[in-house]
Amino acid sequence: MRMFRVARYWLLGLAILLAAASLALLPACDDDEEEATPTPEASPVVTGPLKIGILVPFTGTLSDFGEPFANAAKLAVKEINEAGGVLGQDVTLIEGDSGTEPIKAQEEARRLIDIEGVSAIVGAASSGVTLPVAESVAVPSEIVQISPASTSPALSAVDDNGFLYRTTISDAAQGVILAKLTYEILGFTSACTMYVNNAYGQGLSEQFSETFEELGGTVTAEVSHAAEEQLTYVSEITQCVEGDPDALLAISYPEHAGVYLKEALEQALIDTFVFCDGTKSDDQFEALGWANFEGMSGTAPGALESAARTAFTAAYEAEYGDKPPMPFMRESYDAVYVIALAAEKAGSTDAKAIRDAIADIANPPGEAASPGVDGFASALELIAAGTAINYQGAAGPIDFDANGDVLQGAIEVWDITAGAIVEAARTFAVDLSVTPPTVTEVTD
Repeated sequence: MRMFRVARYWLLGLAILLAAASLALLPACDDDEEEATPTPEASPVVTGPLKIGILVPFTGTLSDFGEPFANAAKLAVKEINEAGGVLGQDVTLIEGDSGTEPIKAQEEARRLIDIEGVSAIVGAASSGVTLPVAESVAVPSEIVQISPASTSPALSAVDDNGFLYRTTISDAAQGVILAKLTYEILGFTSACTMYVNNAYGQGLSEQFSETFEELGGTVTAEVSHAAEEQLTYVSEITQCVEGDPDALLAISYPEHAGVYLKEALEQALIDTFVFCDGTKSDDQFEALGWANFEGMSGTAPGALESAARTAFTAAYEAEYGDKPPMPFMRESYDAVYVIALAAEKAGSTDAKAIRDAIADIANPPGEAASPGVDGFASALELIAAGTAINYQGAAGPIDFDANGDVLQGAIEVWDITAGAIVEAARTFAVDLSVTPPTVTEVTD
């Protein structure tokens, strides 16, 4: 019996020792034990106010476009704020001058991001500026960038991690229509191209030349000139017209073309020209004399008839006293709306959250959402109710593919008649989602 009692006491002691050891291994705790237990942290939700940078050429070779682009963006911000803003707060638009120059534009982009704290940038205009801004600044900084006017096919190939978009259709479309205008409509069987040596000029010249020759025409020369302004272009023009082409394609900007068109006319080198969006400028033709270009034509990205397009034109004229004077203004306006709607959908002004929500608000399926005060207010209600939306802009359907490109759009033919540019003399709907692209002339 005694041996049994000793064994029982020994086992009881061992159990007590083991229990104490187990307790010693437990983490220390107090009355706030639940707070001491680590839990995964959710990503911070940034709720504003939304700041958008507008990086456009107030100076440099595209300075004619800077103020109109900014005005279109300002109109969008005004309407958005009148409708209630984004996440209940007013949107702020902060201007930056690209100078139509890559280094200056990159410095301005860094200022907009690092100093001003923007969540997204609308810009730049020139493809030759948009590309370095995206690759060196916006994409590494993980900031959404939407260009309203960069048409070079090279943008489609940027490794951008989903941060680079454009609201205008690629020059894969404009180049096709420019060739059809030159060969089929104007009846020229030979042409040379004079183009600015950057991504925009080279891309448009190449696409024009490829399509023009497929149609049966002859490209006698493709001559580039420096992106910087020059005092004279006689050497380049002489080289361009050596093969005696029917017409010279002016694929440049007004600050370039204003010089070489004048030289071509004064020295009787050639007097027949075809233009594009870059050389669509009232100031340029006014300075050179409208009569010198009577009956000539050009192309530019346009928009199909829609209620949103009509409403934008009326709202712009009411705000600024004139109709939209330049191409790509609708696209600038739409870019602001895309950013604002994506931020509202994401419930955040964080750039990554905006990026991730862009396809949700821009692409089908979803209820059609339009710009304007009433349109944006309605879109806010749909988003709050959890209803999918599909933004339909002033420039047309803004449906982005995996490269951030819109693949459906319109290219217009504009004419010079009686000392003025006649907009949308002819309009073509273009679908780049198929190969070869489909082109359909739109008739009233």
